[in-house]
Amino acid sequence: MSGPTASGPPQPAPRHLVLLLAAFTALVVFTTDVYMPVLPRLQDDFGTSAAAAAATLSAVLVGVAGGQVVLGPLSDAVGRRLPLLGGVLAYAAAHVLSALAPTIEALLALRFLTGLAAAACIVVTRAIVADVYPGAAAGRAFATLGAVAAVAPVVAPLLGGLLARFTGWRGMFVALAGAAVVLAVVAARALPETHPPERRIAPRPGAIARELGTVLTVRPFLAYLAAITALGAVLFGYIGASSFVLQEGYGLTPQQYSYVFALNAVGIVAASMTTRHLVARVGSVRILAAGHASSALGAAILAVGVATDALALVMAGLFLAISCVGLVIPSATTLAMGASRDRAGAASGLLGIFQFTAGAIASPLAGAGGSAWSLVAVVGAGAVLGPLLVALIGGRRARRVDGAAPTPAPGEALEGE
Repeated sequence: MSGPTASGPPQPAPRHLVLLLAAFTALVVFTTDVYMPVLPRLQDDFGTSAAAAAATLSAVLVGVAGGQVVLGPLSDAVGRRLPLLGGVLAYAAAHVLSALAPTIEALLALRFLTGLAAAACIVVTRAIVADVYPGAAAGRAFATLGAVAAVAPVVAPLLGGLLARFTGWRGMFVALAGAAVVLAVVAARALPETHPPERRIAPRPGAIARELGTVLTVRPFLAYLAAITALGAVLFGYIGASSFVLQEGYGLTPQQYSYVFALNAVGIVAASMTTRHLVARVGSVRILAAGHASSALGAAILAVGVATDALALVMAGLFLAISCVGLVIPSATTLAMGASRDRAGAASGLLGIFQFTAGAIASPLAGAGGSAWSLVAVVGAGAVLGPLLVALIGGRRARRVDGAAPTPAPGEALEGE
């Protein structure tokens, strides 16, 4: 498959490109989830609290969120290969240093730096997809990355449990560093530069800031950014509160909860594969609308389940609301990146920072007071706000934006305005 001819990459996209980008996506998930089974051992080794040990996960997420908004537009200035390869090598170095950390304070700082490096693996891969694949092909690629992102959180703890038989958390960090080095070597040989010099911005802070500001003036982009932000609140709210709701409120054992979590992840994968299969025939706009409708229905079923204390309805509502991630995220990402295709790095960075910020806010809100109604409120608000904001912000303009549509110049109207 070839990229766009007028403003695309200088060479056809290799067939293996999506698989390579999927490997970068999986690496980011493994960054936190692989060593979750040995967090108690980390706590004991440093003689610290459980909260401090868990904060090593949070430090990574903060780094990933902040790094995207910087590294995305930076890739618009210097190209995609340098930030991605530099990021994965920095990731490897940070993991080696993390394995040698003498104190919990040093480890927290290093985990934040790890998150900054890992951000390149997310933000640049999205920009590469926008560079290379037009329209429905971009939708299929984003759906594949979404499926990988859904499967990896289920696989990573299992892999971590297997590694725990042979090594501690320090050894796991070394294993992640080794995986990053292997991926960097493969990418150095197989990853083309997809953002040619004639399309780049000046590598200056002022130019990068203007790049971000320009993307934020594109109303269709803002509409789909709002959709991704709203669903980010749903997803992270579920991740942050569902274990407490289902185990403490409905009596599930930790093992039973792990089955529910895995089932919902399978739902995301199935929805992502559905998106990948249908996008060329029905388009991202219609799939997004279907995802929003299904998410709202799931939130309603969840509310009924909580009101009637019916576990089956609670689980069914969560499954439907969470599975819709596989419909909404790939479709909204395709449309958002298509609306700002010529500024793909900046657009990708904004998508990442808004989604993670929404998740950081929604997660504690969904678990507030340990009440299932807090989870209902967050899931319901996200399910309703997504389509409402798309309609209010984008209107007909958002519906007219194709995944391959170019970004209008500042002040230039889109077709239909």
